[in-house]
Amino acid sequence: MQYKKIKQKKLYEQVADAIEQQIIKKKLLPGDRLDSVEQLSKSYDVGRSAIREALMSLQAKGLIEIRHGEGTFVRHLSTDDITIQMPPSSLFNKKDIKEIFEIRELLELGVIEKAAVRRSQDDLLCLQHALHTMNEALTDHQASSEADFLFHTTIAKAADNQLLVTMLEHISKPLADQIQQTRVLLAATNPPALEQLHKEHAAIYEAIEKQDGKAAKEAMSRHLATVEKMIFI
Repeated sequence: MQYKKIKQKKLYEQVADAIEQQIIKKKLLPGDRLDSVEQLSKSYDVGRSAIREALMSLQAKGLIEIRHGEGTFVRHLSTDDITIQMPPSSLFNKKDIKEIFEIRELLELGVIEKAAVRRSQDDLLCLQHALHTMNEALTDHQASSEADFLFHTTIAKAADNQLLVTMLEHISKPLADQIQQTRVLLAATNPPALEQLHKEHAAIYEAIEKQDGKAAKEAMSRHLATVEKMIFI
């Protein structure tokens, strides 16, 4: 077996890593002003160009903000800054997909009771639209899969927790192709199964409409168990 040589990090990368660790460990807090380029150069015992490159790297990551004439500050991060790097779905094997599904299951069952209580009329309208599209597009597998994705992410949004929405959106993407392929197979071999999925979505909607968190969670649990059997068994 051949091994690649480990490349030594450049000076600016080492400086950027050191500052990033200070942010992670909360030694530098959001809003804190970093030392000047000259001071950082002395502290890290590197040239000013290495400091400037390090700061530009950290700014590109969204960790700091360089304000001309004011200085460099640690950013206040929001959920919009959170990203989860997921490889293309083609690189996942069956075990990977199963584990991603289990994460999605934990998130959805954890959020749906709050969604039922907090849901708005706009949320209900969005869920109605997704339900209608899934029912009308039983043979349009792409449209029904997109509506399925909308239905589940709308529930997360109804819980009024943007972080959960972000996480669910990211981990659901690798499952989208698998779900669409399953819909194609069911349409050809077991059409009643697609109707069963629609009934389960409708039951989830009805519980959310009534703001019955317990019933909504039970309906979601039944639905996810059905989907799991269709995909993995």
